[in-house]
Amino acid sequence: MQDRQKEIPYDQETDLYELLDRLEETVAQARSIPLTGACLVDREEMTVLVSLIRENLPQEIKQARWLIDSNRQLIAEARKEAEHIMREAESRMTRMIDEHEITEKAGRMAAETLEAANLSARQIRNGALEYARKKLAEVEEQLTEMLVTIQKNKKELR
Repeated sequence: MQDRQKEIPYDQETDLYELLDRLEETVAQARSIPLTGACLVDREEMTVLVSLIRENLPQEIKQARWLIDSNRQLIAEARKEAEHIMREAESRMTRMIDEHEITEKAGRMAAETLEAANLSARQIRNGALEYARKKLAEVEEQLTEMLVTIQKNKKELR
């Protein structure tokens, strides 16, 4: 591993583009397997480069991943709460079944509570999804810019 670190110098100023250039160069210079389109690459070197690239990914990607996980957790909690509210409403309705007027009122309240819980869950989910979409769009834009720069640099190298 130490030999690899000597071959792949890294410091805080090494940016993602440089790491991608190194990865591309390593693959381009890999020894070809005859009669196939495959090539042999040094697994350790590739692992180190991918690890360095992963460490240098924009914070927005990490935030988007966190948002998606948080969104899933919020949705699960909202569903549990809705189920809890539903069970509670059903239990209430069962206790009051003998009194017609009270039963009707409990039914309306349960439906309203369930509707409010579902609306709240949808609003939370939609807000989280919209935020995640915005962040992912920003990340997509940044990655597109990176790709354009990489392709431009590749053309300049030819």
